[in-house]
Amino acid sequence: MTCERPARLDDTAIDEIQELEERLGVILVAYEKVPPFKKLTDAELARIRAMERETGAILVAYEA
Repeated sequence: MTCERPARLDDTAIDEIQELEERLGVILVAYEKVPPFKKLTDAELARIRAMERETGAILVAYEA
């Protein structure tokens, strides 16, 4: 699971994407690149899983 943010695009890029949408007959959504997932130790994973249980949230660890 990843939670991407919308990409910050300049007007030229937006125009190009909109033209491509029209040509393909689709809706395109541009997202920022997501950093790679962090490789965690078993202890780190256990702590994250415990925090997920405590908060009811899903946590995703990315490289900082």
